[in-house]
Amino acid sequence: MKGLTVSPFLRSGLLLLAALPLAACNSLTADSVATFRVLADGKLNRISPEQINNPKADTLFIAAGRAEGLYVAPAGSSGVVQWYGLTEQLETQYGRITQLVGLETDVNAPLNQDDPFVQGLLTVADGTEVVRSVDLPLTYQTGLQQIATYYRGPLEQFTSEPGQPYQRIDEHVRMPDLGFETTNYYWVDPATGRVRRSIQQPAPGMLTMDMLFSYQPAQGEQP
Repeated sequence: MKGLTVSPFLRSGLLLLAALPLAACNSLTADSVATFRVLADGKLNRISPEQINNPKADTLFIAAGRAEGLYVAPAGSSGVVQWYGLTEQLETQYGRITQLVGLETDVNAPLNQDDPFVQGLLTVADGTEVVRSVDLPLTYQTGLQQIATYYRGPLEQFTSEPGQPYQRIDEHVRMPDLGFETTNYYWVDPATGRVRRSIQQPAPGMLTMDMLFSYQPAQGEQP
């Protein structure tokens, strides 16, 4: 999609990640595609709008600072999707990050069956509070309490091109044990209930990820 505005989110010292060419993504034959690699030569590999606008499968585009990555979903993925890179793994569940492995801080934050993301963010009422349990394995911290409160924002467009607006849902997150607070944002397609874009900070001290989801139409549907 064109017109995506990304702020500099990478904190100092974090290794920049960049995407492999889309040709590698198009050769999907196994259950995952390695799309992130660490820059070794200092040259940033940018992803063109054409690659994002014309995906050949469900894709997840991530921007963090000057780094970009394009993940392709394994065939038949729905709801819970595991995206693999060369040294890292990212799992999303209905648009929310639930697992990160291979970055500076690993995160495990599973959702319960009655979680608003599982039930559908469009049905969440203002002020709904959800308590989750989060693990940060690399620092041997498990069972950390995470309290999330939800508010319905305005209908917004997130590209420079005219199109249907998306419902913004704000998620205010607190982790009292760590003195951590942040607000994540999700833009939901009113027609399908799917998260199309989100801005999330999974854990304290971690990069904030600007995530753009693209979905292929189901068989028989128009793109």
